[in-house]
Amino acid sequence: MARRHRLALYAGSLLSLGALLPPVSGFADRRLSLHMLLEMLLLALFVPLLAYGAGALRRLPLAVRVHPVIGIVALNVVLFGSQLPAVMDRSSNNPPFQEATLIAFIGGAFLFWWPIVRPGGLSAIAKIGYLMVAGVPPTIPGITLALSHHLFYQAYRSLEDQQLAGLMLFGTAKFALVFGTFVILWRMLTPDPEPPDWNDRPADTGDVPPAAPAWLRRLDEELPTEPSRERIPVGARR
Repeated sequence: MARRHRLALYAGSLLSLGALLPPVSGFADRRLSLHMLLEMLLLALFVPLLAYGAGALRRLPLAVRVHPVIGIVALNVVLFGSQLPAVMDRSSNNPPFQEATLIAFIGGAFLFWWPIVRPGGLSAIAKIGYLMVAGVPPTIPGITLALSHHLFYQAYRSLEDQQLAGLMLFGTAKFALVFGTFVILWRMLTPDPEPPDWNDRPADTGDVPPAAPAWLRRLDEELPTEPSRERIPVGARR
């Protein structure tokens, strides 16, 4: 496992577990905007790190394929379900139920990110299309909360706080779409370094770009000298 995968796995695991601790979840339950901030951090930062690091594990059966449709459906089920008034009101006064909803949220977000970070998964173009399709449904509850003029939840009685939570949901969906697309395009346009193929010896590339293929660098080499051949005189024909 590469160092970046190990660091991502450790950071994602610790941050995801820390979000489930009662002090963190209890503090986030004070305001709807704080609760939404915790969920958006899980969706856009903690769980992607966890999935990226888990994609490099070899001893665990994590190479299972998740269809992109399943990932999108899982994300929207937990995202829409966690914003329902009945679920939100019960979570505010029932800590075990709140922990269960956060665990379900983490599981749905993991299924969503897995087709993107899994080795040998979707192609780069398919990942961009996957993010574009998945970024549309979360904007519906985000706009609904941001533009609402009446309260949806009994546990949270601040209209301004509800509108702020909607802006967080809407903005996170767009941020994940734009940032994920940017990263994929950056990796597509970055050339892969060529491994040395001359007995691991550095070559003098001259003016050839460093990312040029090996056959192009060999054009600058001197041509091998041909061995001298003894010329045999040809007899005159009669």
